[in-house]
Amino acid sequence: MTGAQLLTYIRRKTHATAAMYSDADILIDVNQMIEELAVEIQKVREHIWEITYLDDLVLDTRNYAFQANILNRMTDLELMFAAGDNYVHAHPTARRHYNDVLQESVIVNNFDNSDPEYFIRKKELYILSGAIIAVTNGIKIVYSSFPATLANLTGSTCLSIDPSATTHGFPREFHKLLARKIVREYKDLHTIKLNKFDLDFEDDMEKKLDAFSVVNTSRTIKGGLPVTNSDNGFDY
Repeated sequence: MTGAQLLTYIRRKTHATAAMYSDADILIDVNQMIEELAVEIQKVREHIWEITYLDDLVLDTRNYAFQANILNRMTDLELMFAAGDNYVHAHPTARRHYNDVLQESVIVNNFDNSDPEYFIRKKELYILSGAIIAVTNGIKIVYSSFPATLANLTGSTCLSIDPSATTHGFPREFHKLLARKIVREYKDLHTIKLNKFDLDFEDDMEKKLDAFSVVNTSRTIKGGLPVTNSDNGFDY
């Protein structure tokens, strides 16, 4: 469905005019229900909302600034310390668990590039490893990004189309169920009797989730976020 088709369907099934159920109110409900259904979809396909973000390792630099939405939703970090090498998994830790000073000679004595660690502070990723050289795409971050919030319910673009390289669309398989959930919520709110189609929503949703194929939908994007040189371990 497109946004316009979704709006038309909801109006037809609720028998609500624009005065009774405004476009703005429907849009609020649509975005809320997308969030709720996205959670249910993720339960049966754990990695569906994941995006892989690539950025470069910079010579003699341990801390890297990223957008908060990436760091807060990061599910995995892998690092490649030399061009052509395999990525190695980096283990999360906390600054308080690392008792030594953030001094380069100390860090390389405590860590190597086969088993790196990292912690996050002040919207930055701080890498604990052996020596760092410049490596294109040396940082691979996997983070979870729920479907994009809709700005309107107009236009002719299907809601399943990804709005950008860093945001997901909403799966076509669940468009009608999304509309049905909104219709049902509207009827409940206005004490309108639910029909059998409304009452069957939960069963139909469960069947759709069971049938939803498990395929790899993660995507890779190339980053260019700024790197900060403050407190990188090389000033000591």
